[in-house]
Amino acid sequence: MRAPVNDSDLEAVELSAATDAYGQRAVATLLEGWARRPVPGDTVSPARLLVAASEHAAYAGDARRALRLARRALETGDHVAPDTRCYVVSALLLRGHLREALALVEEVLADRPEDAEVYELLGEELARHGRCDEAARVWTSGLFRCAGDGEATEVLLAAMRRGRGPQRPVDLRDTVDVRGVAVDVREPVGVRPAVVLPVQAPAAD
Repeated sequence: MRAPVNDSDLEAVELSAATDAYGQRAVATLLEGWARRPVPGDTVSPARLLVAASEHAAYAGDARRALRLARRALETGDHVAPDTRCYVVSALLLRGHLREALALVEEVLADRPEDAEVYELLGEELARHGRCDEAARVWTSGLFRCAGDGEATEVLLAAMRRGRGPQRPVDLRDTVDVRGVAVDVREPVGVRPAVVLPVQAPAAD
């Protein structure tokens, strides 16, 4: 029987993994084995081990295995921060299963999560796969949901800034004010807006 696994053990294994595909597959296999055979004293849940294994399988370029492991993590019913479903979305996008991934995103958003990291992670995964409109909508949903939390708002605004690219005009009449910061809800992420002020009527003589 193996020794119990704690957070430090998991971190040590992940940090010691070789960065090539072989090393990443080996770590994924080790973590999957730990998840399959839990022992008394484990302080890391099987779901978290499976999520970590899924991520290392993805790093190794094995998208099929990454999706299988992420789905197994979800099937355990355990929570992996910020939401176990986020990792399934990531693996679905990696496999090219866009329709299923978007449906799962909608399921998560329907629950109106309070954790800004859920919106941050989902948006970043969508943007990474070129789904800029969907990413913008996810981040904007998070801004509305977390509008009373200054730290959460900053996290989401930072995610939106990271996802922006070349400048493109944005009309301020199509923005929404969130805690005093104008956030464009119309333009897709992937473009950095250049402010265009509303047209003003000429002054009367």
